[in-house]
Amino acid sequence: MKGNFVMEGADVHVHFKHCWWRILLILCAIGAFITTCVFNGLASSGPNGIFKQRTGSVSDQNLTEFTPAGWTFAIWGVIYFWQAAWLLYALSRIPRKSNTGYLYISPNTLHFIIFILYILNMGLNIGWLIIWDRGSFGWSLLVIFLMFLTIIIPMIITHILLQRNRPLYINSNRNADIWLVRAFVHNGFAIYGTWLYLAMLLNLTIWISQIYKDTQSITNASTAALSLVLVGIIIYFISENFIFYSSMAYTYTPWFVLIFALCGILSKNSNRTDIPDRNKSFTLALLIICGVLFVIRVILFVIRYMKRKIPTIRDP
Repeated sequence: MKGNFVMEGADVHVHFKHCWWRILLILCAIGAFITTCVFNGLASSGPNGIFKQRTGSVSDQNLTEFTPAGWTFAIWGVIYFWQAAWLLYALSRIPRKSNTGYLYISPNTLHFIIFILYILNMGLNIGWLIIWDRGSFGWSLLVIFLMFLTIIIPMIITHILLQRNRPLYINSNRNADIWLVRAFVHNGFAIYGTWLYLAMLLNLTIWISQIYKDTQSITNASTAALSLVLVGIIIYFISENFIFYSSMAYTYTPWFVLIFALCGILSKNSNRTDIPDRNKSFTLALLIICGVLFVIRVILFVIRYMKRKIPTIRDP
């Protein structure tokens, strides 16, 4: 922690210094989030001076077999609530201290690169809303892919750094902060990242359907999107249960997003008579798979918790 504190003679009291550019990054991330919320409000209530139509109208006008019911998009409210929660938690770390420095500096769990990427993500979010509104689906696909990357990277970083810095939190009697990082930061990034993955696949499906325009191409594109959902489910299940099961033990929100979104897709398309049954059956199968894997995940969690192979209340 060189440069972050100075010791006065032989005095055992340590005086920590603030890092103002890191504080500025946190404040800029909060400002970027608030600005993005404003633009999302304008996009959902359009047309207005910036947007030509409501964001949901674009999906309705470019219907695919991967498009979820309108009520599914209400999840954005939950996502933004979780974003506000982790940002307020990050703000609360500024005046509080550990044994080695101010919490926003040490333990270095919320690395400064996280806030840089998050600010970039918020800018991309606003850009995507405008590009999507104009119907430029190829460019919006590129932007939402970058949005996905700028959330998944912070999610990975925070999982790694919390696992690495757990002893520092415990030695500083900051056990509660371990749980707050898991609840707000890890799950906040995870819920946002999972939804962005699904939104990216919807964007891809619409883009392909706009290129080829025939019904069979829309069906095939939707099948491809559902296949990529399956790939994502398998990769995530293996990662959280067999590779990083300790650091990801309390990251649950991806499962809720997947189940919620698949229910929305099934609700939208199950009664349609103008499409074949292939993707209806595929969506139902994915929903069942998600349910079964989630139950297995909970069982593995309970077994490992009882055997203390993952963090517990007594040993966070």
